[in-house]
Amino acid sequence: MEDLAPAPDLKPETAQPDLPAKPPGLHERALHLLARLLPLAYFRRPPKIIIIDATNSCNLRCPVCPVTFAMQRKRGMMKPKVFRKIIDDFKDQPDKPAIYFSFSGEPTLHKDLPDFIAYAHENGHDTYLSTNATRLTPEMSERLIRSGLARVNLCMDGFSKEAQETYRVNSDFDKVKASIEEFLNIKKDLGFKTPVTVLQTLLTSYSEPQMDEMEDWARNAGFDRVRFKTFSIGSYTSADQKREFAHFLPRQKELRRHPRHTSHAMCTVPLFQSVVFWNGDLGLCCIDYDQVIQLPNVEQDGFLAAYRSDEAARARKRGFLKQFGICKTCSFSNAENMGIRRDLRK
Repeated sequence: MEDLAPAPDLKPETAQPDLPAKPPGLHERALHLLARLLPLAYFRRPPKIIIIDATNSCNLRCPVCPVTFAMQRKRGMMKPKVFRKIIDDFKDQPDKPAIYFSFSGEPTLHKDLPDFIAYAHENGHDTYLSTNATRLTPEMSERLIRSGLARVNLCMDGFSKEAQETYRVNSDFDKVKASIEEFLNIKKDLGFKTPVTVLQTLLTSYSEPQMDEMEDWARNAGFDRVRFKTFSIGSYTSADQKREFAHFLPRQKELRRHPRHTSHAMCTVPLFQSVVFWNGDLGLCCIDYDQVIQLPNVEQDGFLAAYRSDEAARARKRGFLKQFGICKTCSFSNAENMGIRRDLRK
């Protein structure tokens, strides 16, 4: 397919944000009142997923990503001893949480990332990585494949230079495409079944016409799955930014990330997910990119001691009850449609 022409201007009415969802109904409000009675012990159960903020630095400047314009916290890289402290806490635990390297920055900027993944894998954890694929040298690709990585999302937000580079600012479409193909070929040559490879594409007005072409390429290149993510202008953006970047919104409304018709009074994410920032501080959930909620650090006494503290348990309870300001505008917990997944192996 030829490169897209400039994305057409949206009509004024389609450039407006979706109408807010209706408030929770009577049944939801009743459950919310009951949930307030849950003891803190309920919120001390270990998470199923730990999201690792290996670094909050990124080499791209995607327009509505909070890392580009909203993040105020200090940039840095997680120390290996902090990461090992997290994993070591679960050596004697029967249930091992999955370890996700998919938070605020680009994980492959951290030179020790393959070692982190290998250490988690060797100690019984499933591991997952999401990368913008701009730093995938042959050496890095082979190290990641050999590390025991279970699944990787290789992100490319369009199938032309315009579609990719207009949103993924500072990326090079041809280089990203070549690096992804090289990663898949290295995996094939090594004879590894893992990691499961997923082509992830954020559906913008530039990339939505290219879905079929991208899926065909993914199948021929050797991907296991594709994931087309619905687009949101973000939880952190101002009204002016929403207007400025409305041209990225897909023309097909079903490809946009709509809020639910009725808001849920509670969010289950804090019950199964935790975050550890690069400096070792606990985070509440994946929406708190800028560490608005301050929680204990894991470096001294370990992950579980910090996670089970009264302070952290109370924060998870408040998050479950959606009592924080960041809960009100969350485009993740309030989303009706997160995207389309297709298994290419069938």
